Amino acid sequence: MQLAPAGRLRSLDSLRGIAALVVVGQHVLLSFPDSRNPVFNAARLLFILGGQFAVILFFVLSGFVLTLPYTAGKALGYGPFLVRRVCRLYAPFAFAVLVSAWLSGILGGASTPLVSDWLLHHWRPPLTGNVIASHLLMTGIHDEAIRLDGPIWSLIVEMRVSIIFPLLVLFATRFRWTGVAAAFVLSLACAKGRTVLGETSALTADSPVGAVLFTAYYLLMFLIGATLATQMSRIPALFQRAPRALHMASFGALSVAFLALTYLTPLYLYRTVKDVFCGVFAGYVIACVVSFPRLQGALSLKGLIWLEDVSYSFYLIHLPVLMALIYVLYPIAPLWLIVSVALPLMLLAGHLMHRAVERPSLRFGRSLSQRL
Repeated sequence: MQLAPAGRLRSLDSLRGIAALVVVGQHVLLSFPDSRNPVFNAARLLFILGGQFAVILFFVLSGFVLTLPYTAGKALGYGPFLVRRVCRLYAPFAFAVLVSAWLSGILGGASTPLVSDWLLHHWRPPLTGNVIASHLLMTGIHDEAIRLDGPIWSLIVEMRVSIIFPLLVLFATRFRWTGVAAAFVLSLACAKGRTVLGETSALTADSPVGAVLFTAYYLLMFLIGATLATQMSRIPALFQRAPRALHMASFGALSVAFLALTYLTPLYLYRTVKDVFCGVFAGYVIACVVSFPRLQGALSLKGLIWLEDVSYSFYLIHLPVLMALIYVLYPIAPLWLIVSVALPLMLLAGHLMHRAVERPSLRFGRSLSQRL
């Protein structure tokens, strides 16, 4: 069982790296204009579904990993915990926002028929000081708060939940799966509340009240992970007793059900039902990884470990890199060639940002928390 420096499974970290790669694949395919090619459309749909699952997996994984020190009796005090969390999340976040703002100011604004409207939405509107400030303040209110770098919406949720996370652990320890059921009801209520307020964006809020509902909606995902962590002494034995064929059938059934939800769910429940299902599915995947050494070994390969190490920076910087290349190269190169060039450059940018920004920020957070 290979452990990360913080004492958690490295194989779980690899899941985060794979999930980041899926999100990047989703955004690459979404950058292409609509196509009548059924193979391309099927691939794009699979990556869109995979991208939604990947982000929910991020949330469930965060809940699980951040709870492990509490279950082991090694939890930091609230001040040091919050300092480390802010340093972990915010410095790379702010760096990516500023890089994206700089590139947008230089290259953005024009329309190009080469790419989809989804991609052009990010940098086409004029860049203002209010737009940059709303990003750096992590308001998450109105689309302009994430349009420089769309994936940052999930980091806004992570930061907000981090502020109350010790309370979430206390709730998970006290109420366990009953608490998860209560959080499910809360998610449904928040989704309904946002509908009543007239909010339609899946990634941002339109008001402070909507921002509270938006954040509370995702508490279920973190709570699933936190509750799993409180049950770590039972889960491996429980999962190992079940026949392998049962696990394979369960995984297959969950995958088929996930695809079926795309076509069978009523529109007004579409996002909520799929998010909840993704949370349950992600919890099952994490439980399998912590239960089966072979699966841990498969996810502990050096390439996957490296991908996880750079995954946060890669996740933050990939869209600015892709968009910058499109704006620079679209008059002289086809989109498929630009994307082929962009993919290794995204990984390189993620690697450099990890070493130059993320690592120093982590070291600073550890040093500052020790002083506290």
